[in-house]
Amino acid sequence: MSRKIFITVLSFLAILFFVESAAVAFWVFTPRDKNFVNPKYVVKDTPEEQFHWAMRFYESGDFETAAREFTMLTESYADSTFAPEAQFYAARSYEEQGRYWFAYQNYKKTIDNYPFTVRMDEIIERLYNLGRMVEGIETARIMGIELSESLERAAAIYKTIVDSSPFSPYADKALFRLGDVKRRMRKYPEAMQAYARIMADYPESSIREEARYQLAFTKYEASLSPEYDQESTERALREFEEIVDTSAVPSAAAEAEKMLAELRERKAESTFKIAEFYERQGRYTSAIMYYDSIRGKFAGTSAAEHADERIKRLENRMGR
Repeated sequence: MSRKIFITVLSFLAILFFVESAAVAFWVFTPRDKNFVNPKYVVKDTPEEQFHWAMRFYESGDFETAAREFTMLTESYADSTFAPEAQFYAARSYEEQGRYWFAYQNYKKTIDNYPFTVRMDEIIERLYNLGRMVEGIETARIMGIELSESLERAAAIYKTIVDSSPFSPYADKALFRLGDVKRRMRKYPEAMQAYARIMADYPESSIREEARYQLAFTKYEASLSPEYDQESTERALREFEEIVDTSAVPSAAAEAEKMLAELRERKAESTFKIAEFYERQGRYTSAIMYYDSIRGKFAGTSAAEHADERIKRLENRMGR
């Protein structure tokens, strides 16, 4: 073997030795697991040690490592007294990173796995704030409909609050936000259900009147969609009329009155078109009946003025 080849082989063996040595340095044999593992991913001998180890990373601002270490504790010592706090701080670590969906999932795990945690009130408050942040993420629109994973996720967060803590100070607020999110997604029946539940389950809520208005407004929005029948408009009309007559909140009554005027105009126009159809068909008696209903139910609208003219014209044509 030439000197040059010998030196090359020797260099290669030296490099291989150092690489293997460096690799071995990251792997140790654990009697408990009876296997070689990387110390970086080895849980401490006790849950207390693991918790304080994870907390060191959390307090130093290394939230990514903290989340991993807290999760290791919950997976290895799920029944320990440190597990609820570890699960909570795993969620906090994700929240600090701005990874809100991961934070939500870990807060939910805390609620599901440790329902008697002393952190419950704080978790509910944090979930509500998370929902607002997730809901506020910019959404795309297609044909006027907001399409966003963020809205779906915000809805899931608000629902978790209501389901997990229906008597908390945030339950009615979460229901209201849930209704608003569903309305933005044009899932009107679900939005109506959320607003109606506030009125039924939280009669003393400070946002009850606002929920009442939003329920009526959602019925109005639903009536604008082709897939909803005219009964939606009728329901919305009745809701706004009731708010105008009974609301103790002047601003809500004023808004309801505006919407009521607009709905009356729309309903009058719709009925006017039906009357015109019968008129074109030569069914003058039926046409007069519809025109007359406009004069009675929707007096003051532009359609009512035209209806009066049409009735006179048809009566003359019929020789009355």
